[in-house]
Amino acid sequence: MIKQIADMKFWTIIVLLVMMAVPCKGQPLEYSKGHPLIVGLDADYPPLEYVGEDGIPKGYDVEFTKLLMQRLGIPFIYAPNSWEQISGDVLQGRVDLGMMIYSDYRKDITNYSRPVFRMYYQLVYRKVDDNKIDQRNLRGKRVAYMNSRPIGEMLTKQEAIKTSVTNLEQAILDLSAGKFDAVICFRYQTRYFLGRHNLTDLKADELSMHPREYCYVSHNRKLIEVINEELKRMEEEGVIDDVYGEEVKSSFGKIVIPQWVWFLLAATIILSLLVTSIIRYKSQKKLEAEHAKLLKAYDLLAEKNEALVVATGRAEESSRMKSDFIKQISHEIRTPLNVLSGFAQVLTRDSMDLDENAYRDISHRIADNAERITQLVNKMLELSDASSQTVIEKTDRVSATSVATQSITEMGIETNSRFFFEFKVDPVAETAVVNTNLRMASRVLVLLLDNAKKFLKSPGDNEGTFNVPGSIVLHLSCPSNDVVAYAVEDTGIGVPPEEAERIFDEFVQLDEYYDGTGLGLTVARSIARRMDGDVVLDTSYTNGARFVFTLPMISNSQLDA
Repeated sequence: MIKQIADMKFWTIIVLLVMMAVPCKGQPLEYSKGHPLIVGLDADYPPLEYVGEDGIPKGYDVEFTKLLMQRLGIPFIYAPNSWEQISGDVLQGRVDLGMMIYSDYRKDITNYSRPVFRMYYQLVYRKVDDNKIDQRNLRGKRVAYMNSRPIGEMLTKQEAIKTSVTNLEQAILDLSAGKFDAVICFRYQTRYFLGRHNLTDLKADELSMHPREYCYVSHNRKLIEVINEELKRMEEEGVIDDVYGEEVKSSFGKIVIPQWVWFLLAATIILSLLVTSIIRYKSQKKLEAEHAKLLKAYDLLAEKNEALVVATGRAEESSRMKSDFIKQISHEIRTPLNVLSGFAQVLTRDSMDLDENAYRDISHRIADNAERITQLVNKMLELSDASSQTVIEKTDRVSATSVATQSITEMGIETNSRFFFEFKVDPVAETAVVNTNLRMASRVLVLLLDNAKKFLKSPGDNEGTFNVPGSIVLHLSCPSNDVVAYAVEDTGIGVPPEEAERIFDEFVQLDEYYDGTGLGLTVARSIARRMDGDVVLDTSYTNGARFVFTLPMISNSQLDA
């Protein structure tokens, strides 16, 4: 054994010297004669890679890697070791390159190349057990295999007595001697070991499992990218087939389909024919029944036509409302855009001499109209979200007053000098707490306050002046022990009682002379209902309009819990 290790070291040095003497044809990476690439080699994995009795690395992988490195012009040396050591060295970057089977569980900690070839599993067993063992009949059978997660899971599911081995060749010999009932290995390993030891008492069946990909692996992503390009060329040139040949590299077309698959296929065909006959019989009966229904349907044709006329009228109304909406949207966008365009021309004109007050007024007007466009776009987006009817998560436990104060601050309505605004809170509501979405609940109140503010204006007035000073009142109360109510009252034009529900439909505007898109109340009610609340019109209020926004209130017992 000591002599063999000494020989291994000797030949490793010889290989290094030879590789250093070979001229490198353009090195795309950092490897050089003085710093060659180190290839991890499993010293006992025949016939792919192993160290012979003379201490020289041998096997199909050795020959192929030598060709690959020569084509890439990369000097390299082998570092033979046990599989347990080599796998750790490759994954942890202690060696530059190795070859192993692709694993989803390792793909995030290392880099795999494209597959050099694919490996197919076989079940090896004694010929005398030909009628006792197959892939679906492994319960209680003693099965040896090299450590593999897919094989281990399959054997566990089959309730086999599984044994993970590190020496597959010895496991094959033990199978022949009767120690195991079966061994699972790759097809090329079966050919190699059975041929090497002339084990004519064993046979193998294909396993219907996904083949495994045999790849180069490295911690160096750039190296793998270079190898991938060369592997593609070598595959196109047939180099891979020339090196590995049919002894290792084989195709799915040569897999022998197990006999039970043919029985299953025949049974499936017979069952399909039977099911088809049954379906055909039932279809005939169903056709007769449908024919009777068709005769009856003729009697209902007049009623259906009448319903169609009604539906057509509704569709025409919907089309008209959408056309009006598009016109209104065009107006709502064009007006502030014209303002922005006009002031932009004023500010960029060299001959225009403006004092500080004029600049300040222009700045305020630009900001106001930009905010107007922003609010319009937000309403359009909110309408799309409202149509989805998705539930809004209630992640905030806040006081009822904080919802109101946040909306008042966002609107800036308290600082408006063009109308009177008052916020009233009933004493019982001062301590009320709600479990809601603070941002969305405040948004409902902003929309209601904006609606009240809009209809205080005189018709067609876009400058914000008022013929008669109006007022808006936000009143917070608790009409019951489990509900808080926000009432937004205004002294505007009001809403007829018969339109109390229609105004919440999309695009509805009762007075086309007022600005707006007909979206605000629709969005407000949608948000409220998706938080287990509601928005309604109080038809008993006659001095303008009063909209009431309700939310569930947290009881004292829930607060204590």
